[in-house]
Amino acid sequence: MPSAADVQRDAVQFLSRSEQVVNVPWKDIPEPILEQCDDGVRFVYSAVVTVDNDAKANAAELAMFWRSEGLSVSPSVTDFGSRGNTIYAATAHRDSGPRAAYQLSVISVAIEITSECAPGAVDDDDE
Repeated sequence: MPSAADVQRDAVQFLSRSEQVVNVPWKDIPEPILEQCDDGVRFVYSAVVTVDNDAKANAAELAMFWRSEGLSVSPSVTDFGSRGNTIYAATAHRDSGPRAAYQLSVISVAIEITSECAPGAVDDDDE
């Protein structure tokens, strides 16, 4: 099983590469949320920016990039009936390495990257 430092690094690098696909003004890499998993802990990074964007095109680009990285992508589109209320979303996974999800509208972009499970516990940082 990879170390916590390794899976955290992989998740941050994958988030950075994913952000480069969508040309919007991203903020700094966020602090992770730690989640308990069967064999330890995983790191979840959520990057969200409110910005006008071409959500349909950006969703297609992210899905294509993630597929090129070996992830299986399951996209969806939900139209809530008025301008700006179409949500493009997807989840993406593979057997090993970080998993991913996005949610885009014409006014916001959100990407979430979840690391593999690694040895450790959610409260290890408190010690």
